[in-house]
Amino acid sequence: MNPGEADRILYNGTIITVDSANTVAEAVAIKDGRIVAVGPEDEVMQSRGNATELTDLKGKTALPGFVEPHSHLSFVGVKLSIANLSPPPMGPIGSLGDLKQALREYKESNDLRPGDWIMGMGYDDTAMAEKRHPTREDLDEVSSENPVFCLHISAHLAAVNSKALEIAGIDENTPDPEGGVFQRLPGSKVPSGVMEELAMFSLFAVLPTPSEEEAIKEIEDAVAYYASQGTTTAHDAALKSPGQVALFRKMADEGRLDIDVVGWPLFSVADQMLANFERDRVYRGRFRLGGLKLLLDGSIQGYTAFLSQPYHVQPGTDEPVGRDDIGEVNQLLVQGSAPTDPPPLPRAEGDDYRGYPTIESQEEVTGWLKKAYEKGWPAQVHTNGDGATDMLIEAVRQAEAAYPGQDRRVVIVHAQTMREDQLDAAAELGMSPTFFPGHVYFWGDRHRDIFLGPERAARINPLRSALDRGIVFTGHHDAPVTPADMLVPIWAAVNRVTASGEVLGPEQRIPAIEAIRAATINGAYQLFEEETKGSIEVGKLADFVVLSENPLAIDPMTIRDIQVLETIKEGKTIFKL
Repeated sequence: MNPGEADRILYNGTIITVDSANTVAEAVAIKDGRIVAVGPEDEVMQSRGNATELTDLKGKTALPGFVEPHSHLSFVGVKLSIANLSPPPMGPIGSLGDLKQALREYKESNDLRPGDWIMGMGYDDTAMAEKRHPTREDLDEVSSENPVFCLHISAHLAAVNSKALEIAGIDENTPDPEGGVFQRLPGSKVPSGVMEELAMFSLFAVLPTPSEEEAIKEIEDAVAYYASQGTTTAHDAALKSPGQVALFRKMADEGRLDIDVVGWPLFSVADQMLANFERDRVYRGRFRLGGLKLLLDGSIQGYTAFLSQPYHVQPGTDEPVGRDDIGEVNQLLVQGSAPTDPPPLPRAEGDDYRGYPTIESQEEVTGWLKKAYEKGWPAQVHTNGDGATDMLIEAVRQAEAAYPGQDRRVVIVHAQTMREDQLDAAAELGMSPTFFPGHVYFWGDRHRDIFLGPERAARINPLRSALDRGIVFTGHHDAPVTPADMLVPIWAAVNRVTASGEVLGPEQRIPAIEAIRAATINGAYQLFEEETKGSIEVGKLADFVVLSENPLAIDPMTIRDIQVLETIKEGKTIFKL
């Protein structure tokens, strides 16, 4: 380009470009929303003109804007508008008494009338003093006139009161759906008010629908929150209705989205919502569809993830599984081979409970992957447990055999308990995990002591094993499950420290630059957008985040304390501290 054409120049800082050589530059120039020069300050300043806006970084650090690889943006907006039931450090709830009080305060502060819904999100049974879910009886104490709905922190379980069960038509005669469970009161078939996985859909069908104005406000609040955390591209990874897509399109057409948003329709509505995918996969404004979201299991901390071997402490018990072979089995998993005789399904009793798949038929799972391959839909597939990951790998193998020769980049969402042999398969098949590093911090102690045991817990989110194989991976926060702060998964991937201060699986730590790549260019890769975003290179979108410290030059334990000072989307500041 000729000198004097830049609209804006950022200079006098440390610019971590995240290009293929991890180059560090001094300045970057922007024209028409794209990068036109990057490198030494004296060279970039040749692009300066009379009208060029100069931004002095004052020694601070700029990165590519975060390409957040997995979360639920519109759900974040909902959480911001209802009762926060999360445990510390995400919220104030440490007991059932705290939860009830928070719901009562929500009712009072919103002046709810009889029949209005009392709603909260984020409770964690394993983090409460009572170590159990709230039951219908507990929530009836909050109100008998208002339906009460509480979503678990994993978003894979919910607890409701008797009024909500009545409205949804759920009683002792209601059967469990495939891929879900209505928990029952002891010794009876009466629903306890706690529901797992696809059983929640009966309740979702009767929840109140916000007005368009309310829904737009929730999304705008969420977008502003993401922007304040340095994110310039985000996901809404489980769209359930065409109305959600229509709302995003309206906001995009009206210029009300400050960041790019990629929506992923849930498999239950995919045929309808992806019918015009070749058109809808292209950004219109700042929204597009990404492809198919498939759900194969639930959450480890909710006991609904599908493991190949039993949970360490079985549901409803206090002590680890006492089987003689469990230590040997766990060691096999760590070494990378699956035992040939996993316990029976579904929902085995005794010491054999290992969760369950959301889709119990391998043929059906394979059918979805084949459909995605045939129609050209990228696929993001939720698997927390290694049993579910086995199902996904088998489906991808068969889909690849039926429709070979294309760059698919199937994304394994969460991939928390991937074994070494599964990572080998992912490398072979071109699959790309998006790990959940923050689980090590928020739930690592409980994975070690309750859910998985020390051997398996030490290698949850096996980022180093993936890196050593050359697998392209990302790290996400899964907001609203945890806050939409991309510096937390970066920090967790580098340090692997639990909430109690213990290091969990130090051999799976990765260098800070690799954790940054997992939050920028690798996220763009998983979206097939690496040619336009994810690194600071000439020709790409001018998406940046300005940080108070250089994450490559400070004590790794302080990375999560770095402040986002400014977020820039296509050359325009959308957040400034």
